[in-house]
Amino acid sequence: METFFGTYSVIKRSWKYTGLCVKSLTYNVFDSTIESIFAPLFCFVDFATRWFGIVFVFIVSALITSVVTIFFLCIVPFILVTYHPLYLSLHLFYGHYLLMMIVFHYYKATSTKPGNPPKILSGVSVISICKKCILPRPLRTHHCNVCKICCLKMDHHCPWINNCVGYFNHRYFISFCMFMCFGTIYVSFTSWPLFYDCYHVKEKFLRFQATLYFLFDWKSDTQSGFLKGVITVDTNGKSFCSDSNGKYSTSIVYVWILCSAVSLALGCLTLWHVFLISRGETSIEKLLNQKERNRLRKQKKNFRNPFNKGFVDNWKEMLGFHDYRSFVFHVLLPSSHVPNGDGINWPCKHRPMFVA
Repeated sequence: METFFGTYSVIKRSWKYTGLCVKSLTYNVFDSTIESIFAPLFCFVDFATRWFGIVFVFIVSALITSVVTIFFLCIVPFILVTYHPLYLSLHLFYGHYLLMMIVFHYYKATSTKPGNPPKILSGVSVISICKKCILPRPLRTHHCNVCKICCLKMDHHCPWINNCVGYFNHRYFISFCMFMCFGTIYVSFTSWPLFYDCYHVKEKFLRFQATLYFLFDWKSDTQSGFLKGVITVDTNGKSFCSDSNGKYSTSIVYVWILCSAVSLALGCLTLWHVFLISRGETSIEKLLNQKERNRLRKQKKNFRNPFNKGFVDNWKEMLGFHDYRSFVFHVLLPSSHVPNGDGINWPCKHRPMFVA
């Protein structure tokens, strides 16, 4: 009997010990277990982002240069012979204005540091100590694994600007995204008539439609006649492209497809950041706040973002304007003004961060 109880006691202790080990490994599921497993992959990505960042900047600069070159060589002559002089002036003014704003904000986003907290803080609310820098970490400050330093109000590290998006360059980043979207959409719409002609959109569409008719009912005399008509479609009308000028056609197709793809991809990214800014959050804070919101919901409490000042005030703080005059000079025109504040002290709208 004593042997039985002794064996049972050993098994019971072993079972509890095993459960404790499993619980310790899975207590912080994302922060410890999964992060530890994927640590080598994260290190490789950070290394690649750090050393290939200048390549991404070169790619963006090369793409912008190619689009601008083709626009002036191929699309501007089409505009000159197509539109009324008054509309032409507005057309060219808007295009040059977008180009100026894109180049200015991209340069400022890549060359402006996001801001780093000082090593010695006095009279500042410190929420924790960075476990990698071993330095005090103020509110809204996070460590960047690529830059190897803490950044004020860090949003994310963007490889396309080879820089962190933080307190002092967040405005340049979102302005660049917006004006780049406006620019690519403008080029896509302006080059659409040329693309329509160079890519033979109408002919390709009719051929595709005829193929569908042929596949579904190839015995029909009416549809067979339609198929013949499509195959011999008349393309002797007014044409901007010539088969003998393959480079011109290729350039138009390249510009339209590139600008349309960038408009879609960058447009989605810009809308996401517009949503975050409207809520007074960064990309990192969105994840942290959602986690805290879920935790408090289980306790039947409501979470409030202490940095959300409302839609209008959030954008005033981000873009740095307070009236119509400052809106024109700080938002609609190139401006190098710095944000109000130091990025360390953050007056919260309400405390505590949650209420019952």
